[in-house]
Amino acid sequence: MSNLMDYLFGAATFVPHGYCLSWRPDLVALHAVSDALIAVAYITIPMAVIVFLRQRKDLDVEAKKLASLFAAFIVACAITHLTALFVLWVPAYGAQGLIKAATALISVVTAIAIWPLIPKLLALPSPNQLAEVNRQLQDANKQLEVSVRERTEELKRINALFEMALNGSNITVYTQTPELEYTWVHNPRLGLSEAEVVGKRDVDIMPPEVAEQTMALKRKVLATGQPGSVYLSTETEVEGRIYVELNVHPTFNADGAMDGLLGTVVDMTEKNLFEVRLASMASQLSEANQRFETALDGSLITVFEQDADLAYIHVVNPPAGTSTDTYIGKTDYDLLSPEEQLIVVAAKKRVLDTGKEEAFEADLNSGGEARFYNIRLEPKISSAGDVTGLIGTTVDLTHKRRNEQQMRLVMRELTHRSKNLLAVIQAMARQTAARSNGKEDFVERFALRLRAIAASHDLLVSHSWYGASVRDLLKVHLAQTLEPDSDQVELEGEDIQISADAAQNLGLGFHELTTNAAKYGALSTSEGRLKVSWEVKDDLVQLTWKESGGPKVEEPKSTGFGSVLLQNSVGPSLGGDVKLEFEPSGVRCVIEFPDSCIVSF
Repeated sequence: MSNLMDYLFGAATFVPHGYCLSWRPDLVALHAVSDALIAVAYITIPMAVIVFLRQRKDLDVEAKKLASLFAAFIVACAITHLTALFVLWVPAYGAQGLIKAATALISVVTAIAIWPLIPKLLALPSPNQLAEVNRQLQDANKQLEVSVRERTEELKRINALFEMALNGSNITVYTQTPELEYTWVHNPRLGLSEAEVVGKRDVDIMPPEVAEQTMALKRKVLATGQPGSVYLSTETEVEGRIYVELNVHPTFNADGAMDGLLGTVVDMTEKNLFEVRLASMASQLSEANQRFETALDGSLITVFEQDADLAYIHVVNPPAGTSTDTYIGKTDYDLLSPEEQLIVVAAKKRVLDTGKEEAFEADLNSGGEARFYNIRLEPKISSAGDVTGLIGTTVDLTHKRRNEQQMRLVMRELTHRSKNLLAVIQAMARQTAARSNGKEDFVERFALRLRAIAASHDLLVSHSWYGASVRDLLKVHLAQTLEPDSDQVELEGEDIQISADAAQNLGLGFHELTTNAAKYGALSTSEGRLKVSWEVKDDLVQLTWKESGGPKVEEPKSTGFGSVLLQNSVGPSLGGDVKLEFEPSGVRCVIEFPDSCIVSF
C-alpha cells in the first residue's frame, strides 16, 4: 500500500516541481495561476455543453455522444492542469502521469471520432448560406401568407355561400367528437341555438326515445367506419310533429384515424306531408276511377282513348263479347270492316284534323254480333294545345232499337188483342143479357165479368203482357170474393207460367167458378172448402177445381152462362177441354189444355 502511495504522490527522493523553479515566486505564481485559470475554463466549457444538450432535446443520439465526448476531453484537460498546479508543491508525478494517460486516451478517441464528422460539419450551411436560405424562407413565407390569406378569403366566401344556402333551408349540418359531443352546428332545429347545442350530447337536447335512436346509429358508424342513416319522427313545441332524415358520416384526421362524425339532418316534414297528400290524392283518384269503372261495368257505355294514329291505348267496359285485349294496341283498321271504316274512321280523322267534337250513330259488328251504337268523339289536347289523340264514348242502343221494334209489335198485338177483347165483351154482353132477369141484374153480372177481365189484364200488365202465373191468376180472381190466403182455400201445384191469351181465357173461367162458389157453393158458408190443384202430365196441363163442405149440390135444370162460357169458350180457346160435374158434395171442374200454353219469362 505504501509503495502505491509513494508511486502516486512521490517518494522521498522526489521533489515538488516548485523546487525545480527554485521556488521563485514569479515563476511559481505564473504556473499556478495559469494552470488554475485553464482548469476553471475547461470545467466551465463542459458545463455549458451539458446545459446546451439539456435544452436541445431535438439533437440526435450521435450529436449528443460527440458533445459528451468533447465534454469528457475538456474535463480531462482541466484535471490535468489541476494536477500540474498540485505538483508545484507535492511531487505527485505518478498520479499526474496516470491522469495525463487518461487524458491522452480520451483525446485520441475524440480525435478519431471527429474525422468522420468533418463531411457532415462541412455540409452544414455557412452563415451566408443560412442568410440566403432565411431570405428565401421569408419570401416563401410571404407568398404562403398571401396564399393563406387568399385561401382564407376563398374559404370565407365559400362558407358564406354555404351558410346562405343553408339559412332558411330544411338542412342542419353538425360535427361531433367520438364521445358524441357537438363541436359545431349550423342551422340547428328544435328551437335551439348553436350555443345551446355545442358541447352537449343528444340525450341533453332531444327526447329520450329519439336520442336513443340517433346515438345508436352514431355508435354504429363509429364502430364500423361506414356511413348510416335513419328516418325519425318527433313532436316539438314550436313546429309540432316533424319528420327528419339523419345522415351520419365518419371523419378522419391526417393520419387516417377516425376523429369524429359529420352529420346532416334533413327536414322531411313537407315532403312527408306532400307524399301523404299525394297518396291521398292517388287513393281518391283510384277510388274515383274504380267508381267510374264500377258505374260503367255492366252498363251499355264504353269509354276509350286513342292516339294520333288511332291506336287504342285505354278501354273501359268494352262491348259485350270483347275484352280490353281485343282493342289495346290495335287500330280501327284492324277491328272494323271496310264499310264500317268509311263511317267511323272518317269521323275520327275529322276530330283529329279540326279539334272539334263529333257525334253520330252507326251499325257495327261487335263480338260477332251486329249492334247499333251512338258514338261521341272529343279531341285530346296537350299542354301545348296540340291534338294528340281522341277520347270517345259509345252507347249500345241495340236494345233501344229492339224495344222500338218490340213496341211496334206490341202495338200491333195490342190492336189485335183489343179487337179480340171487344169481340169477347160483345159476346159476353149478349149472353149475359140473354140470361139476366132485368136491367139491374144484367148490369151487376156484366160489371162483375168486366171486373174479372180487368183483373186478368192488370196481372198481365204487371208482367209486361208476357203471361201470368196460374197461382197468381187464381189469387186475383178469388180476391174478388174472399181473402185468397183464407183457410177455406187450398192451392196446390207448381208455379207454372202461361201465355197472355191463356191467362185471359182461364181467368174468365176462374171468375165464373168463383162467383158460383160464393153464391151457391162451398164459399157461400164458412164451413165450405175449395181445393184447386194442377199438374203437367203427358203434354197436358190438368187443373182440378173441387169444392166440399158447402150446401148440397143439385144438377141445374138449365144451362147457365158460366157453364156455357167454360165449356164452349174457355175450353176451345185454350185448345183443350173442360169437364163440369155437379156432385152432391160440391162442384168439380177439370180443365185440361196443352203445355204449349206454358211460357217462361
